[in-house]
Amino acid sequence: MAVLSASMLVLGIILEMTNFDIILVYGVFLVSMLSAGQFILPRGARGLLNLKLDMHFLMSSASIGAFIIGAPAEGAAVMFLFFISMLLEERAENQVKKEIQELVELEPPSATIKMNKGAEALIPTSEVRIGDTLVIRPGTRIGLDGIVVFGESSVNQAPITGESLPVPKSVGDQVYAGTINQQGYLEVDVTSESHHTVLSRIVELVDEAKNKKAPTEKLITRFSRKYTPIMVTLTITLGLVSLYLGASPSEAVYRALTLLVISCPCAFVVSIPVSIVSSIAGSAREGVLVKGGIHIEQVSKTKIVAFDKTGTLTEGELSVKEVCLHNNRSREEVLTAAATLEQMSEHPIARALVAATEREEFQLSKSFGFSTIPGRGVEGMIGDMQYYVGNRRLLSEQSIELDALSEHSCGVGTMVYVAQDREHLGTIVMSDSLRTGAKEAVSQLKRMGIDTIMLTGDSETVAEEIAREVGVAKYQAELLPEEKVRAIEELSASGSTIMVGDGINDAPALVAADVGIAMGAVSSDAALETSDIALMQQDLRKVPSLIKKARKTMSIVRQNIAVSISVKLLVGILAVFGLVNLWFAIAVGDMGLTFAVIANALRLVRKQS
Repeated sequence: MAVLSASMLVLGIILEMTNFDIILVYGVFLVSMLSAGQFILPRGARGLLNLKLDMHFLMSSASIGAFIIGAPAEGAAVMFLFFISMLLEERAENQVKKEIQELVELEPPSATIKMNKGAEALIPTSEVRIGDTLVIRPGTRIGLDGIVVFGESSVNQAPITGESLPVPKSVGDQVYAGTINQQGYLEVDVTSESHHTVLSRIVELVDEAKNKKAPTEKLITRFSRKYTPIMVTLTITLGLVSLYLGASPSEAVYRALTLLVISCPCAFVVSIPVSIVSSIAGSAREGVLVKGGIHIEQVSKTKIVAFDKTGTLTEGELSVKEVCLHNNRSREEVLTAAATLEQMSEHPIARALVAATEREEFQLSKSFGFSTIPGRGVEGMIGDMQYYVGNRRLLSEQSIELDALSEHSCGVGTMVYVAQDREHLGTIVMSDSLRTGAKEAVSQLKRMGIDTIMLTGDSETVAEEIAREVGVAKYQAELLPEEKVRAIEELSASGSTIMVGDGINDAPALVAADVGIAMGAVSSDAALETSDIALMQQDLRKVPSLIKKARKTMSIVRQNIAVSISVKLLVGILAVFGLVNLWFAIAVGDMGLTFAVIANALRLVRKQS
């Protein structure tokens, strides 16, 4: 239709310039207008009937009015150029949809599975079930999430996590649908069916995020609904005033129609959603899942970033550094008592204690009556004796006297106290390594003028050491989960606050923050559910990168709003005084402006360097 409309418009102009029959000229221009306006005119009519005047009504009125006053070329041009501007908007939307569709298409339509007696079968991924074994050859895309059960290779996880380098994979490692096996042969036991893979959840959440509007976007939408009736009233007023001041009826109507075209808010309205959705789609390509435009806007206002310690600033892979013995107890007795209770827990400390007993080949007993004491530790029975394993606060609350030498005789680290009934058996010192990129991320945030703070349930001594090493400005130690929430609420009172955590232990604090960012969401359902934003890769450097992108997004939004208002105001003033025609109004004040703001917004889809 665009080609037909453009051809008829050019032909009409040629016929008009060569003084052809006026009826034929009108007819050619009418074909141009109707072909371009086949969807615009009906929408404009429906808007009038429903008393919901929108941009389709404005352009329909301007085009038809131009024909009535003897300016068919302008009438056809208005409709054609508006039609082109609609195509530009549609292309912008399609560009964002394409980004999401590319995520969808990462999952192969079929997968090779291992059958009985070594046979293989190629079946649709939708028919693969949990427990089936995938055969992954070099250069092929992995069809579903699973665990490697045979082989070694490296896998390109960039489509999911944004990691630039391939990740080594061997037996026991997790692999994800949509990632690419590089050079080795792998066999993978499926752990998630096609509609429950990490990739499918990412696609679903990105798609939902498009419909969660930012406050600025909602404001513009509300404004545009009231704006059109106001501009229609002003247009009619301009026509009447022009008549009163001595203009001919044709000239008065032409001025009014020009203002009507200028007043079309399409560039103004489309610029914000295109910017926000482009930013969300661009972030998804970089391994950052943003769950709505509201979070983009909030992140752009960030004043404070709060970090959890264990598993966030540090690797979370604790190891036993030292065992300090009390009351004539042995290393084996202290470690096995702690690990016997902690084997019931999934906490990083628990895993480290169990691993230490396995390395030293200590035999674990069975425990009874196991229970977790939030923010303190665990308790349970071993044989007929009551045991406690946890922090200093746990033993203090149980009125268990600590050995006076326990602090300075056991070195520096995360202290785990072990007690039997009312007797302190020993203190286990745990160590943890700083996460790669943590210092760089904190440094970047400081350069951006953002305050940083670490919130941890660990001891004052450990918190001080990690805070100094990573470079955070402040820290709060020995916090219970509810105390972390209160700390976040206090920080938020000073400015927009981001909380960065693992999405499991820090769920309450993530929810309490203005924006909650979960790390390593690629391996955690809880992280995807509790956070506002999820980092698919455990890379803290993506936090300052995200803030920069959010600031750039809102800067582009402000640019587009400012340019839209300025251009329309200037051309509108010229129209009031009859200094511009309909051609100029639509080419510059509508189509050209729409193209400019969309092109500006689509820069956000590109991956940041």
